[in-house]
Amino acid sequence: MNGQSSKEASQPLSLCKKAGEFREVSLDSALVPIICASLLYAVSWIMGCSTAPGTKAGGGKKLNHRAALVKLSPEDANDKLVPTISGRKLTIEKMTQRAATSLQYSNEEYGIAFDAPKGFVLKEGELPLMDRGLGYLGPIPMHFAESGGVRLATVEPPDGVHLGTNFVNEFFTVSAQYGSSQEICADFNVPAESRVSPVTRIVDGIDFHGFTEHSAASLHEYNGIYLHGYTNDTCYEIGFGVATAGSSISTNALGNLKTVNEENRLRKLDRILNNVRINLPDFERTTTTD
Repeated sequence: MNGQSSKEASQPLSLCKKAGEFREVSLDSALVPIICASLLYAVSWIMGCSTAPGTKAGGGKKLNHRAALVKLSPEDANDKLVPTISGRKLTIEKMTQRAATSLQYSNEEYGIAFDAPKGFVLKEGELPLMDRGLGYLGPIPMHFAESGGVRLATVEPPDGVHLGTNFVNEFFTVSAQYGSSQEICADFNVPAESRVSPVTRIVDGIDFHGFTEHSAASLHEYNGIYLHGYTNDTCYEIGFGVATAGSSISTNALGNLKTVNEENRLRKLDRILNNVRINLPDFERTTTTD
């Protein structure tokens, strides 16, 4: 029996076939598992080298994580990679940014709206008695020639801005008087001596006329612009100005305080006019629809 097993182990093994004939090689049966394992390892290594990085053996490509971050944001000071965004998402982000960088007011009853720069404080309706106003020169005025005007909204900076300067306050205010006439709307309840020079602006396609005004008392000084525009049986009033302490009244009164540039402040307030929108008031729309 042992002789027969030894004889079978020494029988040649068929490994290759060529031209229809077997080529026999005599191997020890103990070496066959080692040779097979070596061949399998070699085939696996060759297959791994021939497969492109980032691809699967089945032909499906993997998404390269860095390929998803395809563009550098030009606003990023650190040049970090950011994910791509669709055009729709970009539009939404721009609208969100606009809302974040502006203070929006809208009044459907009188059909007026405006955007003020972020950082101001919006006060709707009449101003409180403790409002800073124009300092010693009194509250922020309305200049309708007849009574009946309604203050709609005012924006002012928060307390504590421009510390160490002669700055007192600045404002942008909107008011309305329904039922007025165009002739009455063209007038203002301001003494002639306070009116410096006439001013004309076009606000949302409507002609607004008014003047620059100046007043000074008790070491306080005020410079502003007030405008009236008439449409939809309503007289709209827009006013903005800057109040300071002693800027041109007395240099000694300032002490170590720095002076703010009133002209620059007025120009910035003037730009808010570009964001004013005037539509048909709510009660006019209702009447027209009925």
